[in-house]
Amino acid sequence: MGSETTMQLNRSYKNTWGFAQLLEHIDIGILVLDLNRRAIDYCNAAFFEVIQDEQLCRSYLGLYDLFVREIETTEDFDLAGRAAHQVSFRGRLFGHSVYKAAAGYRCVFIRDITEKSRLESIAQAVNTMDNIGFIFSGIRHEIGNPLNSLKMALSVLQQSGEKTSPAMLQKYVERGLADIGRIEYLLKSMRSFTMYEQIELKSLHLVEFMSKFISLIEGDFQSHGIRIKTDIPLNIAWVRIDERALHQALLNIFNNAAEALNGQEDPVISIRTELHDKLVRLTIADNGCGISAAQKQHLFQPFNTSKPGGNGLGLVITRKLLAKMNSDIDVVSEPGSGTQIIIGLPIAAMEDQPPA
Repeated sequence: MGSETTMQLNRSYKNTWGFAQLLEHIDIGILVLDLNRRAIDYCNAAFFEVIQDEQLCRSYLGLYDLFVREIETTEDFDLAGRAAHQVSFRGRLFGHSVYKAAAGYRCVFIRDITEKSRLESIAQAVNTMDNIGFIFSGIRHEIGNPLNSLKMALSVLQQSGEKTSPAMLQKYVERGLADIGRIEYLLKSMRSFTMYEQIELKSLHLVEFMSKFISLIEGDFQSHGIRIKTDIPLNIAWVRIDERALHQALLNIFNNAAEALNGQEDPVISIRTELHDKLVRLTIADNGCGISAAQKQHLFQPFNTSKPGGNGLGLVITRKLLAKMNSDIDVVSEPGSGTQIIIGLPIAAMEDQPPA
């Protein structure tokens, strides 16, 4: 055997050994199922540590049913399998992805995400409570105005008594009903900021949604000298989102913008929308201090914050909520030039949009 051939074989053996060592020492459970023989073809050491159930580890059918069967029923398995999936088993939560390793084989990558999910739930709860506290000052102000107006109208009616003309009486009644309606709307809107688990996608008119959202926060922002400008065409496409999740995501973004505008001479938050492919791009821009390149690298890392008293969870949870709605987020910013947060919201199908 020639020396060149010997060197090639040695390299081949070294590569095989290297891959085998990598698979055995990686902390992700790896499972390969042979669909034709209905057998477990391969599993690494971490697989047993992740699953921690001897009976399941040795059951081809149990593993196939738990990790593969439901995903294979999707129309586009190649794409769906690669996405991150979650499945619970005996009180534990597993994250996994499935790949077609070869004809008749399925390769499954598995991690135990029980603790990660628990910490995320705690983080989301903390963030939600922070946001509720943030909007309370604005809502307190908004509820105070109609209450004072209603109190004044009732006081005038009480003092006037029988002297009040029917026309004046009708005027004060209408004003009182309008004030009550405003308070009812504000109280109903508070539901958008309660904690929840399931995302419920539905078609939504973005102009109407943004109008309601801005009405909740505008009073508080104006009290801090921050102007909110909007440029949203009335005929912008309907979007398919979860209303409460988008409320939460936007509140995080506006909260960050308010922090960045602290100390600016003419603080402004601008909102605009535009169509881009099958998305509506919603851009929230401020003229604040901006973000450095170093800060941008860690924006979506939990508990990373430069704000005094901040928890670094806002953008982490925002991206998670948007991902659940098949939406994305991008940040464009430079120090001293403000920040743009660009959200891509999926356009609702025509059949899901109410008639004009």
